[in-house]
Amino acid sequence: MVVSLDGCADQYVLGLVPRDQILGLSDRARLPDSYFRDRAATVRRIQPRLETILALKPDVVVRTWGGDLDLIKALKKHRIRIVNISDITGYDQAKPELFRVARELGQEAGAGIEARRFDQAMAAIQPVGQGRTALYYTPGGYSAGPDTMVGDMLQRLGFKLETQNKGFFYLSPEVLLSMKPDIFALAFYDDHYAMRRVPGRNPLVRAKIAASPNFTLPRQSVSCSGWFTAYALSELSRAPLTGTGGRKAVPQ
Repeated sequence: MVVSLDGCADQYVLGLVPRDQILGLSDRARLPDSYFRDRAATVRRIQPRLETILALKPDVVVRTWGGDLDLIKALKKHRIRIVNISDITGYDQAKPELFRVARELGQEAGAGIEARRFDQAMAAIQPVGQGRTALYYTPGGYSAGPDTMVGDMLQRLGFKLETQNKGFFYLSPEVLLSMKPDIFALAFYDDHYAMRRVPGRNPLVRAKIAASPNFTLPRQSVSCSGWFTAYALSELSRAPLTGTGGRKAVPQ
């Protein structure tokens, strides 16, 4: 019997574990950025507190970043097994991590189904970028390099990255305005609450993006890394990404 502690662990649990074996999910399991949120409709959602988890009597707790060190130590003292999910930085790591977690959960059959679905999704991705340069940008002013899952996504879509900086890095409005990517790949611009006071709300930044070709990466593909992000990516690649404007993605 399984409990999940955070939104990214939720995806592995919902994607692999039968519903009647899931005792609890994180409070993020039903949010828009949860790919398998529809599967979470009838499952209890919990806070990562020791008393709450112990009351459910799980055999296994699954986590990516959820739960602090004290909680993890306490769970281990109660002989509850912890399955830690690794952060992957590219699709070459997606299936190995899927199968590793599945083995720890005793769900190899489910992993086989998802792996076949993953292979089909990856094969269906269209190179819509056609070699154009793309710049990933979030409302907080962050971009991503080639050694990140987002960077791999854009390259699988056929884009070249505008910058080769490693990891996730901050672009000030001044730096952004000096850059000239062929297209902007936006993320989280539909989060109006997050957009209240952020660099991406700068009127000059908004104007530059709105006047340039841009598209929005699905929230489910950038909130967590995992095999399931390929499903949204293959669908995205079949949509037109060449138009300019995109004002819905750039709130006023």
